[in-house]
Amino acid sequence: MKKVLIVSDNVDLVSCFMFITKAISANIAQFNYCYSVINKTPDALITMGMSVVDMKSHNEVETIVAEYDLVISAHCKQIFPKELVKKVRCINIHPGLNPHNRGWFPQVFSIINKKPIGCSIHLMDEEIDHGDVIYQEEVSVNSWDTSMDVYNKVVSIEKKLIRKYLLDLVNEAYECQVIESEGNYNGIKDFNALAQLNLSSKGTLGEHIDLLRALTHGDFNNAYFVDDQGNKVFVKIKLNKEQ
Repeated sequence: MKKVLIVSDNVDLVSCFMFITKAISANIAQFNYCYSVINKTPDALITMGMSVVDMKSHNEVETIVAEYDLVISAHCKQIFPKELVKKVRCINIHPGLNPHNRGWFPQVFSIINKKPIGCSIHLMDEEIDHGDVIYQEEVSVNSWDTSMDVYNKVVSIEKKLIRKYLLDLVNEAYECQVIESEGNYNGIKDFNALAQLNLSSKGTLGEHIDLLRALTHGDFNNAYFVDDQGNKVFVKIKLNKEQ
């Protein structure tokens, strides 16, 4: 019997995992769930019976190492420490198509730089969103898609792959693909630099539309400019394909 810890800050993915694992015999695997300590809105996850974990706590990480055979990160907001990924098999469900746009908000950067976007399920090593790929699937990006549209497509693919391959992941019944290219990485500083709009920037109208749709993500206030009076003004774009 394998002991599996799923660490996630995403309600949608947790619901998917919990639905699937109900049908898996406890003789095969036992699943526990945690959310990260830096999650600022954990109420829904707490309601689902999840407990908190701090990946920066040496004691908590040592407990995980001692108790679990597999740790799955599914949109966990904290980076797994080296001491964990070296001692326990750790798998990441990443909303990006490695090695393209590793790091934060890959769909945002894929809209702008036109690199492929999708889901990567991969073994974790000491680097962020890095390691041998187990499963991947790409999604398409339409000219009218915002960040939220692309993200929702990726999450849909993630759930499909989880439903199809979770037992294979638990039982190590898979083959890995070594990614030869390091690709590119985008951090939170890169995202913040995009969000602060430069009203004097030059580019094609298409490039400006791409920037705005890449920063439009549902109710989130991402893109902004500061006017002559010092007011911070948030900007979103709405795109509708002709029916």
